[in-house]
Amino acid sequence: MTAAPTVPARRPPAAWRTRLALRWLRSPAAVRVLVVYVLARCFSAVVLAEVARFQEPSIWTSDDPGYHDMLALWDGSWYREIAETGYPASVPLGSDGDPRQSALAFYPLFPLLCRVLMALTGLSFPTTGAAVSLVCGAGAAVLVHALVRRAVAAQGARPVVAARAAWSAAVLFCCSPVSPVLQVAYTEALAVLLLAVVLLLLLRERYLPAALTALLLGLSRPVAVPLTAVVVVHLALRARAGWVAGRRRPGRGTAARALALLAASGVAGLLWPVTTWWLTGRTDAYTATMGAWRVGGQVVWLKPWWSVAQYVLGERAGPLVLVAAVVASAAWLLSRRTAVLGPQLRAWCVAYPAYLLLVLDPFTSLFRYLILLFPLGGLVALRPRSRSTLRVVVIASLALQVVWVAWLWRFSPPADWPP
Repeated sequence: MTAAPTVPARRPPAAWRTRLALRWLRSPAAVRVLVVYVLARCFSAVVLAEVARFQEPSIWTSDDPGYHDMLALWDGSWYREIAETGYPASVPLGSDGDPRQSALAFYPLFPLLCRVLMALTGLSFPTTGAAVSLVCGAGAAVLVHALVRRAVAAQGARPVVAARAAWSAAVLFCCSPVSPVLQVAYTEALAVLLLAVVLLLLLRERYLPAALTALLLGLSRPVAVPLTAVVVVHLALRARAGWVAGRRRPGRGTAARALALLAASGVAGLLWPVTTWWLTGRTDAYTATMGAWRVGGQVVWLKPWWSVAQYVLGERAGPLVLVAAVVASAAWLLSRRTAVLGPQLRAWCVAYPAYLLLVLDPFTSLFRYLILLFPLGGLVALRPRSRSTLRVVVIASLALQVVWVAWLWRFSPPADWPP
């Protein structure tokens, strides 16, 4: 008799999953972060395309709005004006003589990059603006991972803890509720990229490259002032560590580079206001123009938060709740739970909200501004059952993306809440 042919045993599906999981874990961290970033941007693209079906025609869109129309809404129209025609030569005034809203309130680096790309490719501003944001966002995601991993490792955390914190921060940055802003004509992606570069160079004590990057950051978004506070904290700790080690003075070269960084971060905070002064001949061109967006027509420190708290919660309870919330937030950010992020990232997570509290009106744009607090995403990895927690937070963030795009990014003419 002829023996029956031997049928090779089929590999169980679990083995394939194991092999794929091992291949995934062995791939470079940057590759894994970019895969998550691409998947997250595909999800956001679907959300934007679906919401575009309900977008009404407006001054910013065509008569039949589609995905392309969703790329340059809101402030994107100002960046488009800058990229195509430049800045006004004087502060535009209304019929009452007060400054009105104009392009002078918006920083130049992002529209300049778009203008260069438009000249090289012949593509429209919405396309080039989205492309610049997408590329900058990809670089930012990779650098967020590298920055958080280095910062946590520098605190003596085990490599596996540093890796988990970095992965958590990068994934939540890619999937955050406002992350669709990383693929439209807005400056958040560029700002996070430059901020992460500065902070990473600061941790590596590469002061001159950090100084040059800080100047670029000063031309992208108004966040150089809280960055200066981070630089001061870093240099103070660096000097203290030298004293403890018995070195009273750093080397002349190191001291000069550190002072150059401190000066550059300070200059970066004044760079655009001074430039608008030079462009228009008016010393308060930037702040006066910014006031056109504020209630009362001027920028007043802290008062908007106080007034809104009184309006929402009452004249007595509102300020008490506001003060309690600020104190509780500061206490948590300075607690042991956040110490794993290291002094530089913790300083940023304290200084940046403090800056927003001083100069910002507490309206719906606040959600978008908070994307620059990306280091806090690393703390999810330190919770019990961190993997399950991360999955839950990611799912919730993706759901909130739909809410953010449909509620805030979609424009309902003639006026609406800004994203």
